[in-house]
Amino acid sequence: MTEEIPNSIKENFTIISENIKYPKYPDEEFQQSISEEENINNYSAENTQKAFNDFFKIYQSCKDKVFDIISNNLHNIQEYSRSLNEKSINYVFYFYLFEKFAKLLEMKYYNNNIKENKELFCDDIIYNCIYNINNKLSIAYKNDYNDQNEISKLKQEFNPIIEKYNKLLKSKNEIGNILIRTIKFLTKYIFVPFEQELIKFQNIKIFFENNYFKTNNNEENEIVMLNIILYLKNIKILEFAFYNSAIMDINDICNLEEKSKEWNDLKKILFRVIPKNLEQIKNENPDKKRNTDIFTAVMSNIPIESDNETLTATSLIFSGLKNFIYYKTNENKAKIDSIKYQLKNNYEHLPEYFKLFSTKFKPIISKFMPNIEFRRKIYVKKELPYLNRNYIEKLIYFMNGEDLPIDSNIKDNINESLPILFKDKVPDKTIKRNYVSVTILNNKKLYFKNEKKEEGFISSIINKFKNNDNNNNIIQINNEFRKNTIMIAIHGGGFMSSSTFLHERYLRKWIKEIDIPIFGINYSLAPKYKYPEAINDVYQAYIWILNHAKEELNMDIKHIILYGDSAGGNIILSLNSILIVLKEYDIKLKNKIILPELLLPFYPVTYLNYNSYSNSMLLSLCEQMLNPNIMKYMLEQYLNEYKLIDKDPFLNPILYNKYILDRMNNKIRIFFGTNDNLRDDSIKLLYVFSKYNNNNNHKIDIRGYDILSLDHGFNGKGENGQLISRNLLIPEINEFLKNII
Repeated sequence: MTEEIPNSIKENFTIISENIKYPKYPDEEFQQSISEEENINNYSAENTQKAFNDFFKIYQSCKDKVFDIISNNLHNIQEYSRSLNEKSINYVFYFYLFEKFAKLLEMKYYNNNIKENKELFCDDIIYNCIYNINNKLSIAYKNDYNDQNEISKLKQEFNPIIEKYNKLLKSKNEIGNILIRTIKFLTKYIFVPFEQELIKFQNIKIFFENNYFKTNNNEENEIVMLNIILYLKNIKILEFAFYNSAIMDINDICNLEEKSKEWNDLKKILFRVIPKNLEQIKNENPDKKRNTDIFTAVMSNIPIESDNETLTATSLIFSGLKNFIYYKTNENKAKIDSIKYQLKNNYEHLPEYFKLFSTKFKPIISKFMPNIEFRRKIYVKKELPYLNRNYIEKLIYFMNGEDLPIDSNIKDNINESLPILFKDKVPDKTIKRNYVSVTILNNKKLYFKNEKKEEGFISSIINKFKNNDNNNNIIQINNEFRKNTIMIAIHGGGFMSSSTFLHERYLRKWIKEIDIPIFGINYSLAPKYKYPEAINDVYQAYIWILNHAKEELNMDIKHIILYGDSAGGNIILSLNSILIVLKEYDIKLKNKIILPELLLPFYPVTYLNYNSYSNSMLLSLCEQMLNPNIMKYMLEQYLNEYKLIDKDPFLNPILYNKYILDRMNNKIRIFFGTNDNLRDDSIKLLYVFSKYNNNNNHKIDIRGYDILSLDHGFNGKGENGQLISRNLLIPEINEFLKNII
């Protein structure tokens, strides 16, 4: 209910719980752009036919221009693509597959009488693709792929796509409004701008010499070339959108009408909040792409090789600043290098990039962070049995009242002889995997056991008359903090990058207002460490804090707030559900576990299926960085063919079962933006809680804040996003602290 929302939130936001119109559309702009069309939300053969006709018209125009350009500029495109280590012929193949798939959909939903079409799915589809364009391309293709192993690899890459098409042929799901909106989105945001780039390309005369343009306005021409190659490459993403929208569950909460019972129930816990400075936020949008181009271009120039003698902090900082200034004043060059980086798809270097930022660039980044009184990194010992996939499986069986087969391999991985704590660093790298890194932040000085408190002159004289430690003249300090409450923060980064340090820019601001210590857990990252390694690290550190904070820091912790953003939001929801089950599963842990009382997931990932899809996912099709390709890559690195992906409620919070929900007594506040491509993940999770609360006497204290016009990761994207976060989060924390004993 709106009356339960803290008054200080109402002072900074307009709160809406009715007429939340976005679920059927990717974003507000798209909704407004098609709002004048009649019957857009009423599925009919006529509406579907019109949407297809509009799409095919511009699609055919793009396809004709592409084939014409490739035919007339084949050598140039090939030479340029080779300079980027890209095979341009692959993109044409994507285009061909997409055309076949579009035709398949057209036949399926126009006529409903598709017969087996061998031309669509024959084994030599690659060769058919080439011969359907022109002989020049065919010859070029054979020159590029004269090795049969290369051809075999390329065919293997597309076999899963072809299998999907075959399954779709047998599908009986009604495409309805979902596909209509998908088609309209692709037309408006993908193919219309694509055609504009193609027209630009046809209107300029280009040629190459040593892979450099030798015409007037050469940078503008190169941007056109790169954009065309990038659009062609992203045809593979469009296949993802078409296929998954066609098989999407029509009863998904994000596809139901606002007047439905499900949405009426959901609106009891879901609130749209409109910031008072909304116009200022919207005015920032044109700069976002430019800033992303600059960031990506600078990142593409960072040398990754750690054994390079020149890879020092000084040289990296100097190089980074020099490149930043260069790209800031050379917008076209920033675009060129940004697109080149996107084409290379070097996602495997993301962890190294973030590691460089949090180590080599740490001195300069720290200068721009708010000052706080205390920051220290510690390494805490893993003292509990290893939470591996077998352990997870055992917990799933336990919830279902079943026993896991005896061969489950649950390692304890505990070395009793190791110290329980290292401060600042682990002296021996060979034992580092036995520890979890934790960064402690606080607005007051904290003292560890056997550390002497820094005193002024007068207080030092007074303490002369007090009882000191007989051995080392140390006074054990009682570290007082607000309401005996701490926050544990879990950073995001796609499960494979970032650290607490890279999130301190806003965490330090929070500390100054909430006045409680923050323990940031730095978990193991993919691809080196797969699920549930990250969960295990957070779990081990969480229990260590509960068991040893009194002994090591003289902190009497009674209440815990758990915060996580994006991937970190997924991890805190996973940790909470695991702790709930462990309190009953493991008698030894029962009295050691204090469940977090307040959970604060920001734009969390709630379902980690490779092919999961929703309306908001369309937003990622236009993303420079967080697009379906990179998201799929991150999930593949994190999950590594995990067999229980669709059965594990710890991994996927939207699969929470009654066992977990019946025992969930936390307060949960979910924050996300209307223009976030993971927005629907949060809505689906809220719906799980809404449905449960509506059907059970036990009620979970849950609230969701949908922030108009914000996108993914707004905590770390500029002052406005951070201010909005604080204006929502701080009142919720203060309200929580006010009501605890």
